[in-house]
Amino acid sequence: MADFGSVAKVKEHWERMQARMKNFREKNEKNIERGFAIVEVTGSLFAWGYANERWGQTTDPLGLKEITIVGVPADLGAGIGLLALSLFGGLGKYAEHGINLGSGSAGAFAYRMGAELGRKGATPAAGTTTAGALPAGQQARMPYGGRQHHVTYAQR
Repeated sequence: MADFGSVAKVKEHWERMQARMKNFREKNEKNIERGFAIVEVTGSLFAWGYANERWGQTTDPLGLKEITIVGVPADLGAGIGLLALSLFGGLGKYAEHGINLGSGSAGAFAYRMGAELGRKGATPAAGTTTAGALPAGQQARMPYGGRQHHVTYAQR
């Protein structure tokens, strides 16, 4: 004759183990999704940076290279296209991947535009002077961990 008490205990342990595995799987699925998002965004940023510098053209001697199609930067076009397609339901259940790749593509364009503006801002315009600037190679001394403080003493 079978001992129904031990069968009930085995069933209870089995159900507990299944519940733990379900919780473990759900937590890991979320981390895996996050990992894919990170890889998709940074991977597309890397790929566009490589492609633009490898095969792109530049019109500005200070600027970074870019691939253009009909005058539109390819990374910007791909980014807007993927984002629009994803946001309006064109990719269905894969919309999240389209958003990640579109964000990375648009981010590549945004980085390049920011870098170009920064380079132009750092280059002195014609007719400007650098009087008062530190000589090349000499840096201002600042205390560690903060900004430079100026102290003025009252004179009697």
